[in-house]
Amino acid sequence: MDKKETTDYFRSNIFEAYGAYNGWKMIMGSKSVGIVSKEMAERYVKIQQHHHNFFGLAERAFLIQFVLLSLHSFDSDDRSFSLYKVNELKTKEFIAANKSVLDSLFDLRNKLFAHRDVPTDKSTVVQYKIPSIIDLDQFFKNLMDFYNQLTSVVDGSSTMFSNAEDIKRDIEFLFMNIYRGEDVRKKEIEIHWSWMENKGKISDIV
Repeated sequence: MDKKETTDYFRSNIFEAYGAYNGWKMIMGSKSVGIVSKEMAERYVKIQQHHHNFFGLAERAFLIQFVLLSLHSFDSDDRSFSLYKVNELKTKEFIAANKSVLDSLFDLRNKLFAHRDVPTDKSTVVQYKIPSIIDLDQFFKNLMDFYNQLTSVVDGSSTMFSNAEDIKRDIEFLFMNIYRGEDVRKKEIEIHWSWMENKGKISDIV
């Protein structure tokens, strides 16, 4: 496995991880008044409540996906692709500089997603912390910058990962389309029961 093969893999890996992160951030952040206005949060929450099974599963799937995929970069198993195989020293320096976020992500992966740890104290619930959006935004920026530093040496290339943010636009349009559809659905119900089933409508009288 040469360095070019490894960096080629991580081009798509990091792109997919960053896309999943943006998907999770959209669904999770849309419910927070600290992120959006009260009016918008109420609108987003109402939409998600109407389709709670879908949005609940999608939010968790995006979370698991970006946690698992972003940590592929730092897999120490010799059998696995990892950025260690491109530049071990620089990768260790990156890990040290981003230790807080990576520790939290590894806890989520190792103790909650890859398998579930059993609490040693049965009376307590184990809590694992998801880093803040501010910290995760910075982490992904650092990871993409680091990747481009490595590839500039390996093959003189540089990658723009901004297209992975397009999912934010897609999810926003999804919210808007559902919002439009809910109004139509409610109007159809109202028409059915107040008009179609109404025995006082003109076609039943004359």
